[in-house]
Amino acid sequence: MDISPTGAPSIPMLAQPQANALEGMADAQARVQDAASQLAAGNLNPAVVVSVTSAQMDFAANAKVMQTAQENTNRLLDMLA
Repeated sequence: MDISPTGAPSIPMLAQPQANALEGMADAQARVQDAASQLAAGNLNPAVVVSVTSAQMDFAANAKVMQTAQENTNRLLDMLA
């Protein structure tokens, strides 16, 4: 375990694909929250509905990247065991 300069344990770094997927998932979640507040305010613009659908697909794609990265990590660990 790494120790930060302040003496607290540091958070392990994610691999680049996982970090990118996590960032994409957070972005998709933010877009859904923004669209949900617009819909709740009565904005029924079709672009808002399309934004929700697009964010849903983006979130699912990034979740698949996370899953695949985990599977690859497990395969690598199995080969090294």
